[in-house]
Amino acid sequence: MKDINKEINGNTSEDTNETAKKSTNKNTNLGMTMGMCFGMAIGASWGLLFDHMAMGVAMGLCLGMLIGFAFGSRKDKLVNEQMEKEGYTIKEILPKENQEYVIVIEGKSGETKEIATPGGIMETEQFSVGDTVFLDEDGMLEQAFDDEEE
Repeated sequence: MKDINKEINGNTSEDTNETAKKSTNKNTNLGMTMGMCFGMAIGASWGLLFDHMAMGVAMGLCLGMLIGFAFGSRKDKLVNEQMEKEGYTIKEILPKENQEYVIVIEGKSGETKEIATPGGIMETEQFSVGDTVFLDEDGMLEQAFDDEEE
């Protein structure tokens, strides 16, 4: 990335803000994987129905992956837009009673929000202070990046 930036802009500074330009493809990958699984199952049933199993599985796999890609990339586009606009990071995790947590997040503008999070989501998402997160359509927190992407 630094070499490309240097060639295009003549910029040699090492302090370019890569996290602001960083985007996620977590949901695209998940959508394609889930689409392939369901597509193969549906394709196998088409293969049995039309007595051509190889064609049914192949077509189901391709269609499932295509549909999963479409849905996943749409959600990733929304996540990337939110990260560019608000850019939430976790500032503090406060345990509450009954295995619930209050997560304090801060946006790029400096505004803070407190989000109540059930213990099950804490275990699934494995939040920690400093993580980049986004608010989904239900108002719940989700990790913006997979562990490999960060």
